[in-house]
Amino acid sequence: MLEFLKTKVNYISVHKMNPYILRETYKDEDKKELEEYPELLQELLINKGITARKDADIFLNPNYDEHLHDPFLMKDMDKVVDRILGAISSNEKIIIYSDYDCDGIPGGVLLHDFFKKIGYKNFENYIPHRHEEGYGLNISAIEKFGDDKVDVLISVDCGITDVVPVEKANELNIDVIITDHHLQNGVLPKAYAILNPKQKGDSYPYDMLCGTGVVFKLVQGLIKKGDFNLKKGWEKWWLDMVGLATIADMVPLTGENRVLAYYGLQVLRKSRRPGLMQLCRKIYLKQMYITEDDIGFMIAPR
Repeated sequence: MLEFLKTKVNYISVHKMNPYILRETYKDEDKKELEEYPELLQELLINKGITARKDADIFLNPNYDEHLHDPFLMKDMDKVVDRILGAISSNEKIIIYSDYDCDGIPGGVLLHDFFKKIGYKNFENYIPHRHEEGYGLNISAIEKFGDDKVDVLISVDCGITDVVPVEKANELNIDVIITDHHLQNGVLPKAYAILNPKQKGDSYPYDMLCGTGVVFKLVQGLIKKGDFNLKKGWEKWWLDMVGLATIADMVPLTGENRVLAYYGLQVLRKSRRPGLMQLCRKIYLKQMYITEDDIGFMIAPR
């Protein structure tokens, strides 16, 4: 017991002298590319798994124009973009089927805003009831879409494991486009196409995007290949939803996520979305000073 107390006293004394206790998980060779940074910063970066100079630069100085990957590096992106552009050209009915959480809803909003911005009207948003329908695509909803003559269904943050509902959609001649970021569970659904950087055979350079992050890559692809006469960089105004989802879904804030969260916070602070503005007023939060903690602990839970 006496030895335990001595250890405890020494531990407290060390903390009073140096409040920063770093994990010693690094090796000297890990620091080779980080030598230009102060030692404390080197160790903090290494503890986050960052040892390459280019990764450190993205982490510390995110740049929208330089640090985001080409969306067409993602498997099936060409196929998905061509199908949606074709649906727009033919005025086909599109359903945006979003998960009901803090990642799925912003992704649904993002696609909604994209279609509204380009003047496309033949689409609907659908969010399943958490308790009555549960997570993911479900048969009853698919059957309703069949009755409504839906042509294309775009899932957001769900669908990667929904083999049976996708089979039903195929029977009803609904082309299902899955956008998701969860791990596949054995056999993939026989969807028209799947956007998911975690799926087998996908060589996209960054596989830790959240669901809304995947949707943002889709929107980038649509803008890049489509002819919508949008001002260059307009999609940045939708980063409020991407940043919110990225932080709320607790994906690693590295690589592309770091860029999306950084710029997403800037747009969130300027956002004129009535719902967001009212929520900030209700929880006594000054919108122009929103931080990642505010998103994680105050906005996302609501």
